[in-house]
Amino acid sequence: MPWKTGKIRFADGTTYDADLLIEKGNEVWNVKIHKGDNMVEEVDAHRFASKFGKTPEQVYPFSYDVQ
Repeated sequence: MPWKTGKIRFADGTTYDADLLIEKGNEVWNVKIHKGDNMVEEVDAHRFASKFGKTPEQVYPFSYDVQ
């Protein structure tokens, strides 16, 4: 799974530089968002999946419902 440099756009229109973990050519499995010289957010797919006793491939991509 290669990390690719790009940009992320929030719903409010703000844009940030980002590193995106791409799987299967177009699925974003993880993202690191940068604001200036600081990393604002990083999601660790392996750590997250391991909390459920699973691998990232067993967890991502996931779907959700909003209630």
